[in-house]
Amino acid sequence: MRAFDGLMGRAQRHAEARAARRRRSISEEAGGLPGISAYVEGDDVILEGRGLLDRWIRDASLRHIGRTAP
Repeated sequence: MRAFDGLMGRAQRHAEARAARRRRSISEEAGGLPGISAYVEGDDVILEGRGLLDRWIRDASLRHIGRTAP
């Protein structure tokens, strides 16, 4: 049972690290777009910018952020 607990702990740490890399990648990609600021807050990626919803609706590059992130 002890070996299983160790394996599960490593798997959990790996998943958490992968999720953190993905959030960081999404934030960097979004933050590189003009007029948009992005940052990671806990488990969330926060995007801010004037007219962000309107832009998201019409801008495919904004809607697809993170779909190819590792």
